[in-house]
Amino acid sequence: MLTFADPLIRAEQCFSDAPALVDGSARFCFGELVERCRRLAGAIRAATQRGDRVAVLATNSHRVLELYLATPSAGRLIVPLNTRLAQPELAYALKDCGARILLTDRPASQLGPLSGLVERVIGLGDDYEQWIASAPAAELGADVDENDVAGLFYTGGTTGTAKGVMLTHRNKLADTLHLQTCVRITADDSWLVLSPMHHAAGTFQALLCIWLGARQILIPGFDAGPVLDLIERERVTVIFGVPAMLTAMVDEQAARSRDTSSLRLMGYGAAPASSRLLARFHEQFPTTELVSMYGATELAPMGTALEHMERFIGTDRVRSAGRAIAGVRIRVVDEEIKDLAGGEIGQVIVRGPNVMKGYWNKPEQTASVLRDGWYHTGDLGYLDAEGCLHLVDRAKDMIVSGGENVYSTEVEEALYHHPDVFECAVFGVPDPRWGEAVRAVVVLRGEATPDGATPDGATLDGAALDAAAPDAEATNAKATNAETLREHCRELLGGYKVPKQIEIRSEPLPRSAAGKVLKRELRAPFWKGHERSIS
Repeated sequence: MLTFADPLIRAEQCFSDAPALVDGSARFCFGELVERCRRLAGAIRAATQRGDRVAVLATNSHRVLELYLATPSAGRLIVPLNTRLAQPELAYALKDCGARILLTDRPASQLGPLSGLVERVIGLGDDYEQWIASAPAAELGADVDENDVAGLFYTGGTTGTAKGVMLTHRNKLADTLHLQTCVRITADDSWLVLSPMHHAAGTFQALLCIWLGARQILIPGFDAGPVLDLIERERVTVIFGVPAMLTAMVDEQAARSRDTSSLRLMGYGAAPASSRLLARFHEQFPTTELVSMYGATELAPMGTALEHMERFIGTDRVRSAGRAIAGVRIRVVDEEIKDLAGGEIGQVIVRGPNVMKGYWNKPEQTASVLRDGWYHTGDLGYLDAEGCLHLVDRAKDMIVSGGENVYSTEVEEALYHHPDVFECAVFGVPDPRWGEAVRAVVVLRGEATPDGATPDGATLDGAALDAAAPDAEATNAKATNAETLREHCRELLGGYKVPKQIEIRSEPLPRSAAGKVLKRELRAPFWKGHERSIS
């Protein structure tokens, strides 16, 4: 039986004086980190009951990592909240999980009604330090079972689409072992954490690095220049990022080269990476191994991986999501859950000890994706002759922008809250910086004026929006245009979900015989010539 406590206990026994963590000027050895986790576990136990939820709303820091480790080790559930969500989305998650405590680096003035949704708010500064300093050290992992839920990790958006993914200790420890099969971490490694720690990609390395004595380096947010400086200064060996990060790193390295010879491995996932981007990355970082990874929060998060992707540049294999990680099974099936032959497109399903326990308080949604031990991803793909998975579309028209998952239905729901919106469709289009950008096509009600749009439904985004705004105001101050719809969405959604492009049309949206909007027809012109299926 393994729990979050086991990596911590081993690290203290084997690597007590070795460097464990770098967070700006703060540096901790493993012995110090484990002792802080013990005191934090003691503070959490004194303030909560077994199985209670502890929410965290903060940018990356050593305190966030401590909470991620100590909360499950104390028999409570960690609930990392996406710092980019809007207030209504955060309020929904807090209400849904019923968290008793909220730990945050935000000032009280920015929390608003969120403070009233929990029993206690603790600031991640002096308040936090005093809280753990006054607490007795607790035994890590006492009365904790591997099948206990370690945390709730929210996917989706506001109302009914947001789901708290229940991951057990067993799920997370299994995923940790799976990850080691493709990254081969040792005590000599230094892992620079690029992704926000409310994401699975920001914490999936945590237990592995602690278990094996590798150092972790935390930064509050990604910026290519400082990241490359850190790689050079701290002799970073491993990083994981989304394709947008790779693009930024390539451009920065080309403009001002650093000594990145220590970087032995760059893992990437969460969004498609073009073969051109991988070729450019390999040119700038020729000694770095590229590892493609695919997964989902429900998989804790690893499903597939393919090592040495740089060797496949110029071949079809470079667009593969990889093979099933050792310990995980991958199948591609038809609607009757029968296996399809190699090359045939069907739904991707996954089984393994890393598959989630289910969705928090959502038995129907859980039953729809967990069947006979298999997680039905909803993603479409095929397996090639060597067992590599190739994805051709994503479930429910999900958009991945800068590594963030955006569900089209939640953006549509926000748009439909505007009184002038008659119908709308939201989908992803290629974006050189973010991988995909959120685009909305909107038909207004008869009394609304599509101000700022040209007769053929020209797009307003970026500078075009700024240029069109004065003319729109001059024509009709109350008119509904692309910018007013964007402002409306900003009140309901996190900034990364607000459509970067809004097209206002006068004609109805294309629909199937069953009445469903045909998004593939709307999406197809934008993806022509790009490496993404439009079917």
